[in-house]
Amino acid sequence: MDQFLARTERYQTLMTEAVDRLGLHRIDAGRGQSAGELADMVIAAADAQTAVGRPPTGQ
Repeated sequence: MDQFLARTERYQTLMTEAVDRLGLHRIDAGRGQSAGELADMVIAAADAQTAVGRPPTGQ
């Protein structure tokens, strides 16, 4: 179990770093939001894109 948790934490760290390095939107789903609130956040992030997977210039 400890090895599984260590791998999971490492994977999460690597993915977070990659998303930040690429300038992609990242939504924190661990703050107790409802499914509807999270869906609204995803839609808002998608609406703000100027190219697939990229935020508008300057953000």
